Amino acid sequence: MPQTPGQTEMLEAQLFELAPVSLWLQDLGALKARLDAWREAGMVDLRAWLRDPGHLRTCQSLIRIVRVNRSTLAIYDARDEAELFAHIPAIFDDPRAEALIEVLCQLWAGATQVRLVTRNRTVSGRVIDVSYAGQMLPGHEAGWTRYLISVEDITRREALRRERDADRRTGTLFQHAPVPTLIRDETGVAARLAALRADGITDLAGHLAAHPGWLAEAEASRRIVDANRPALALFGVDTCDALARHLDGGLGGGLGGGLGGGLGSGLGSGLDEAPLQLFREELAELWDGAAPRSRDIAARSRDGRDLHLKMQRSPVPEAGGGRRLVQIALTDIGDNKRSEARLAVLSLTDPLTGLLNRLGYAAALDRLEAGRTVPTSVIVADLNDLKATNDDRGHDAGDDVIRRFGAILERHSPVAARPARIGGDEFVILLPGLDAADAAALARRILDGIDGENRPGAAVISAALGSATWRGDGGLKAAVSRADSQMYAAKRRYRDGAWAGRPPVPGTSVFSQAPPC
Repeated sequence: MPQTPGQTEMLEAQLFELAPVSLWLQDLGALKARLDAWREAGMVDLRAWLRDPGHLRTCQSLIRIVRVNRSTLAIYDARDEAELFAHIPAIFDDPRAEALIEVLCQLWAGATQVRLVTRNRTVSGRVIDVSYAGQMLPGHEAGWTRYLISVEDITRREALRRERDADRRTGTLFQHAPVPTLIRDETGVAARLAALRADGITDLAGHLAAHPGWLAEAEASRRIVDANRPALALFGVDTCDALARHLDGGLGGGLGGGLGGGLGSGLGSGLDEAPLQLFREELAELWDGAAPRSRDIAARSRDGRDLHLKMQRSPVPEAGGGRRLVQIALTDIGDNKRSEARLAVLSLTDPLTGLLNRLGYAAALDRLEAGRTVPTSVIVADLNDLKATNDDRGHDAGDDVIRRFGAILERHSPVAARPARIGGDEFVILLPGLDAADAAALARRILDGIDGENRPGAAVISAALGSATWRGDGGLKAAVSRADSQMYAAKRRYRDGAWAGRPPVPGTSVFSQAPPC
């Protein structure tokens, strides 16, 4: 039995409403009339014409939505048409309206069907990828009064596509990068930070201090997912999996999971504070949305070589699948670090004796005093008659006396001692852990060493020594002053013999000790 026009219209309305895809029915008649008027007024290139924001806003205002179906409400998280229509500006939030311009240009060129992929927002604010298909209904081609649009949510499909594209892109770029490069997955870290914000946390540093377990879980969620050939060669491994295991073992300076032998048992013993601090700083950058800073890190290759590296991080754009991937470029700065270390040693070393210089001595003194290392004894020594040696034998002979005396101090000092030459003929030995008796015994060994060093034909070594011991009262510098006073007392005894008409026997050395304080 043939259907009446009313029955046909009702069936079409039911099919529209129950369609499993989002359907929009629009009336573009007023828009078409305006475009015709513009053409009559001289418009030739519609795309160029719509670059004018005023023209574009006029077109947007002339689009009339006749109806939408229930699938549309579901896709866009709307309760009803009223809520959907109230959010239309946000749903199609695109300052340049590129999708709309493309649709209008194709329709203006005579097309009756338009297909494209674009992005919309739902009423709740979610960004969704959509496949757009528009069809000018038969009989309405001239006036554009009925234009049917179907919209399919392809967010998941597009995410997978972007993920594949990103993998191909990163594969091409970083495998051929001339510097060691890693790809690290930080999706878990980003998700945990987002959860903190959702819970109302505003003070990240305070949260980390109060919840060390959170830091452990966040760090453990990071993983190295790829590495180029230079990176594998740098760490002495053959595969990315082997590199990930190596870095997870705590030898990566914070590059992968494992900040010093594993965090499963908490943040106590065995945890390397430097990588832990590095991870805290990286979290702070993510939290604040700051650009990643380059950092110097220390790591170790599989064969045990120490690696000094400059790490530069940058997010991989559109990683896809909701993932956060980070590209890490590593520059080997080991030669620079070794040069810096050599320069640091040289800046603290006396070139003539190889002992600490005054700067190195001052730094060692400050460390011992700040660390309250008690007891600490001090021996102050001063060469006798060095000027006479220089005058009689020349400065080369004087330098030889200085070198030989420095060697005696170095040879007889304990491992923890810090002998230093702090002036032309002035020397100091800092003796952490040695009491007064040990210091006196060391001074006697030094005097014996001087006696053994004086041999026929060589310039004679003679020295005055004084010592004192610091047991925590006052400062260590005060003990140095007391030892210095004792050295001068010993030097006076040495000189008193000469003034009394009794020249000292060549090589005579003297020692004086202050009472412990």
